[in-house]
Amino acid sequence: MRAPFAVLVAVAVAAGSARALAQAPEPAPLSQSGQLVPAAAPGAASSGSVASQAPAEVAGETAASVAQAPGVGPIPTADATPAASDHDAVVGHVGIEARRFDPGPLPLTLRSGLGCPLGASCEVSMGVVGARYWWTRDFAWNAGLAFAAGGGRSGMVALDTYYGFGPIAGLSMLLGNWRHLAIAASPELAFVWFRPGAPDTGGRTTMFSVRGALEAELHFGFVGVPALSIGLLAGMRFQYESAAGTRLWSIGVIGDGSVWDALTNLYVRYYL
Repeated sequence: MRAPFAVLVAVAVAAGSARALAQAPEPAPLSQSGQLVPAAAPGAASSGSVASQAPAEVAGETAASVAQAPGVGPIPTADATPAASDHDAVVGHVGIEARRFDPGPLPLTLRSGLGCPLGASCEVSMGVVGARYWWTRDFAWNAGLAFAAGGGRSGMVALDTYYGFGPIAGLSMLLGNWRHLAIAASPELAFVWFRPGAPDTGGRTTMFSVRGALEAELHFGFVGVPALSIGLLAGMRFQYESAAGTRLWSIGVIGDGSVWDALTNLYVRYYL
């Protein structure tokens, strides 16, 4: 019985030695000078490669997202890369404009000697400060405010104070575009209230206007300023006016009297 027991002990010792040799780390390599070179930890190479690739991938994704981010750039000038046309350069921008407002069949007049000095013209003209926003290349929203105000003294006589205001809303649809010129259809609706004289004199005037016009807008891109434009209107309008018991309405053509009448519908606009 002793011999088999000794054989079993020898086999167990040999198996344990083989297992220890299998789990022992590989010997460190020697450098050319004969010194030991420390071995890299397991997984160090893979983690290092991942760490080195991560910043590059993040930077690439960030640059791609910045390049694809939507936004409206500044309007180019003569020393910048030009757009396809001046109109294309102002899409997505707001244009501020100033123009004249035609009150309707009845002119806005003040009382002679009380609303205006004797011998002076007593007609009041109204102006409009408006804004246009090209939402897309072919469609724009328009909004504005018509207003007028005044008063003063003539010698020792205090003149009546007058004031008027009202909202204006409309839209524009692009019909044609070529380099510096854009043609659009621009319907518009306006409601204006005007009061000439002191509050106890009465004479309130209410105006309602519907306009359907073709608009030619000329941009100054040929001198390097496409944000600046002037425009001319031509079309039809319906106007209704109520003042001091009088009710009048009219349908007519915009700027139909003379060349000067057409030029009075000229506006100036600047895009921001």
